[in-house]
Amino acid sequence: MTYKQPPLNRGVYPQKMNWLWRLVCEAGYITVDDVVTALRAKGVDVERGRAEGWLRSEGNDGYFPLSIAELEQNLRSILSMRAEGMQPGGTTSAE
Repeated sequence: MTYKQPPLNRGVYPQKMNWLWRLVCEAGYITVDDVVTALRAKGVDVERGRAEGWLRSEGNDGYFPLSIAELEQNLRSILSMRAEGMQPGGTTSAE
């Protein structure tokens, strides 16, 4: 069987990418603490409640819509943190 591009089953709205962020976090073992620590290490002061809201669905209490730009920023920050060997809480794996 040759590869076929799967159909787009969901409308993609770039200002509401929470569903994709949830999948990325699940697949990449990314926690709220990881993303908060990574963003703060890059100088982005994010509240934990907002980061938790990115994992919620629209209509749920505490939901914050996540834009595609924020999703990219989160991923780049996580990758940078992991490359530097940082752990949640801002400590390095060597400490």
